[in-house]
Amino acid sequence: MPWYYANNNHRLGPVSDSEFARLAREKIIREDTLVWQHGMPDWKIYADIVTTLPPPEIAPPIIEASAADVAAILAENPAAPRYAGFWIRAAAKLFDWVLLAIVSRQLARVMGLADIDVMQLVQGGMETLEPYTQRLMLLALLDSVMRLAYYWFFLKRYAATPGKLMLGLKVVRADGDPLTHGLIIGRFFSEVLAKYFTLCVGYLVAAFDPEKRAMHDHFCNTRVVKKRRP
Repeated sequence: MPWYYANNNHRLGPVSDSEFARLAREKIIREDTLVWQHGMPDWKIYADIVTTLPPPEIAPPIIEASAADVAAILAENPAAPRYAGFWIRAAAKLFDWVLLAIVSRQLARVMGLADIDVMQLVQGGMETLEPYTQRLMLLALLDSVMRLAYYWFFLKRYAATPGKLMLGLKVVRADGDPLTHGLIIGRFFSEVLAKYFTLCVGYLVAAFDPEKRAMHDHFCNTRVVKKRRP
């Protein structure tokens, strides 16, 4: 039966019996950690239920929860994490994309690259084409740095980009710890690789994953969840 647990005010799971036991051995789940599984009337601290658990060597066989089982558990237990689905994540991504596109357009305008006459460039030969190409490469570099800074700042400060903030979403780690600088940067480049090398198919993975993880979430072991209302 899948388990859920709370860590740093995040509700995490589901995890199997063996994974739950491993988390307890490694002190990720501590004596004062709140835990819950289907059939329990309410959340309890681990110290209250540990004596009722079977020893690891005689633990029952692991039964992986299907997507339907997970959905049923989430529906019955409002304290469990609510994973953000494919369409709401797509809407948040679209908002971020439009916002970044506006900034990129203004950056191109400042560099004199917004309204270029291609025929004039071709007719001007290398004397005109070479400086334009250099400015275009500089624009691509500045645009990439701007996008990385955008994701890094908002994910580190708010655990969400403006698009996710607008829709009440946030990015969390599987163990509930805050996102680190390295993880944010790694997630950014993982998303870039998944987007261009899979032609955006990496995003579609979230539509079929029980925890609604896209490919870059699998790479970095992150989840996108809905924020809880006070």
